[in-house]
Amino acid sequence: MNLNQLRAFHSVVKTGTFSRAAENLFVTEPAVFIQVRSLERCLGFKLLDKSGKDLTLTETGKLLYEYAEKIFVLVDEADKAVKEIQEVKSGHLRVAAANTLAQYLMPMVISSFRDNYPRIHLHVDEGSSTEVVKGILAHRYEVAVVARVPYPDKINVLPLSRDEVLLITSPQSSLSLVSKCSLRDLDGQPMICKDIRSATGQAIWTELEKRNVKPSSIIEAGNTEFIKALVGDNKGVSFLAKLCVIDEIDRGELVAVPIEEGPFYLQIDAIHLKGKDLSPAASKFLHFLQQGDNPLNLEHLIGEMQSKARSARSKPH
Repeated sequence: MNLNQLRAFHSVVKTGTFSRAAENLFVTEPAVFIQVRSLERCLGFKLLDKSGKDLTLTETGKLLYEYAEKIFVLVDEADKAVKEIQEVKSGHLRVAAANTLAQYLMPMVISSFRDNYPRIHLHVDEGSSTEVVKGILAHRYEVAVVARVPYPDKINVLPLSRDEVLLITSPQSSLSLVSKCSLRDLDGQPMICKDIRSATGQAIWTELEKRNVKPSSIIEAGNTEFIKALVGDNKGVSFLAKLCVIDEIDRGELVAVPIEEGPFYLQIDAIHLKGKDLSPAASKFLHFLQQGDNPLNLEHLIGEMQSKARSARSKPH
């Protein structure tokens, strides 16, 4: 039994004649007749009895027709679902983002994307940039947004934006009073650092090692809020992306100290596996990140986040 045979039989029963079934299926009447007879031979049972111009179902035919009805409801549903995926009206998408981006940037990105594609089911994971790259290589995610780290050759990279990395300190620290600071001035200072697997951690440690800068003590952490709390308590200095400290700087809770050797930037990239066919939902998400159908592209979202706190200060309380 094949689907064409079953469809011919189903259409004959539904329309009542071979001729109307042929019209519905856009084939000739003999072609429909052959399909139905082939189905009967395949099953070894007669499905239709003909008395004059009337067609009646045999008991076997009645049973098969009940199943055919259910089958073609499912076929129609499957056809509709596939078309919706192709048109990106629905679908499933698993993405990942580097920790800082997942916490401070991706909520705005996902919210804006969801406004445009509400029926795409999104699953968002987070980890260090290095961990997320490994997840792409292991096929755990189709697309990821990370701060740039050294990428394997199998990774395809789409540059999106960049964000400045700031030296931050407590208002109680003596460093908060200087107009500019050299990286060498950090020699002997306590430091709270991003996880070395993060893009920020890798970039800053490279710069410090170039100048043989050795902090007096080091606390290495992956959680940005934890780092900000320790810096605010004057337990050390840190380097963090501007997008995650702009609010605290504007409220006077943290101080950004200009760096003589700077500025330093994190490049923000979208990545996916080379040579892999992306789902329509993943392709649309990448397009959305780069420019997309929405004017709130990633560059704009970063600018919006960084200006939000400044505009809030001008509002009356």
